[in-house]
Amino acid sequence: MNNQPQNAKASTFRKLRTSAAVMLSAICLVGMTSCEDEDDDPIVDTYNQQDRNFAMASSENLNAQISFGQLALDNGEDDSVLEYATMLVSENTDSQTELEGIVDGTDVEISDGISDAMQTKYDELAMMSGEEFDKAFIDFQLELLDDSMSIYENEEDNGENFTLKGFAEKTLEKIKDHREDAVLVKAEIEIEGV
Repeated sequence: MNNQPQNAKASTFRKLRTSAAVMLSAICLVGMTSCEDEDDDPIVDTYNQQDRNFAMASSENLNAQISFGQLALDNGEDDSVLEYATMLVSENTDSQTELEGIVDGTDVEISDGISDAMQTKYDELAMMSGEEFDKAFIDFQLELLDDSMSIYENEEDNGENFTLKGFAEKTLEKIKDHREDAVLVKAEIEIEGV
């Protein structure tokens, strides 16, 4: 009689062990098939030419936004413009620091300046102040942000390095938020000017 309870325990243990093995196999199969999903990007830590071009263009764009934000703090008048400019400097400085950290220790180059076209626009805006500056600045912001989106979308689509692609995705969301804020600032300026 002593053998029957032991046999029952052994039988129950075998069933549990078999069930556990089946569950583990199922989990492994699901995991392997999910890795084969074509939407999953492989983890790549090398840099293709697109990544290199993006790092340079992104750094110039971020530097320009920091410069324009600082100019708006100096030459702007409307409170909404000044608040927007403060946010622009802060968030783009954070993004620039993040980009520097990503490429630090690699052979990927970034810029510490702005493009000639941005410098020309900066010089043009620097000659304005007050209400005239506020209107020209926010109109230019809307143009610049629209143009900037393509830099980050292109990296998401054509970049190779997973860290830079993640940075592009994150920064693109910030740009979209900045554009929404710029639309609101423009509306406030227009209402106040009526």
